[in-house]
Amino acid sequence: MSRGNDGQDIYLSNDDRRLFLEILAEMSERFEVDIFAYVLMSNYYHLLVQTRRANLQKAMQWMGTTYTRRFNNRHNKPATCSRGAIKAFWFKVMPISCNCPAISTGIRYVAGS
Repeated sequence: MSRGNDGQDIYLSNDDRRLFLEILAEMSERFEVDIFAYVLMSNYYHLLVQTRRANLQKAMQWMGTTYTRRFNNRHNKPATCSRGAIKAFWFKVMPISCNCPAISTGIRYVAGS
């Protein structure tokens, strides 16, 4: 989960949401991250992901920095649009083919946001 600075919106239009999703897909490919669920609210987002390597922090940092830079370029803004650390919840790694309650719970949580 990541939030906008001081509760500010991090998407000003559907084009910003599309940009975010393009960067999310790029992050998924670049860092070998599987995306199971996401929700984009006006001033925050939630993701349910699984990494194939121990690189979640690097992947999320790249995604946040890349989105912020492209957002700022699009809107001629000098400041950052998100704040602080990413809030992450860790689950035991399970094969995705299993009927894993933790993944089901995570998807329900994200979908309910």
